[in-house]
Amino acid sequence: MEEYVIYSKSFLLVYFFIIYCAILFWALRKKNKKRLEGLKDIPFLED
Repeated sequence: MEEYVIYSKSFLLVYFFIIYCAILFWALRKKNKKRLEGLKDIPFLED
């Protein structure tokens, strides 16, 4: 049973790393640049 715990921890690390890379790839695409440029000022907008 301990083997499953060890493998599941490794699997989760790899899984989250892949998710992180996918989000990073999505955010840095040129297609999303205009959209993300418009969103960067949201915290500074007043109600």
